[in-house]
Amino acid sequence: MPKIDAQLGIRVTKDLKTRLTAQAKSEMKSVSTLVVEVVEAYLDSKGMGKQQ
Repeated sequence: MPKIDAQLGIRVTKDLKTRLTAQAKSEMKSVSTLVVEVVEAYLDSKGMGKQQ
């Protein structure tokens, strides 16, 4: 995973936060890492690959 050098703040429901936290824990990752992976996969699936 590339170096993370920018922040993005978002608000989510308590339920979504709980679900993200549980999934991240089950994968032994941080919530931030999980969210970055999910967003990257989504963008890749839409043809929005990594930009330089």
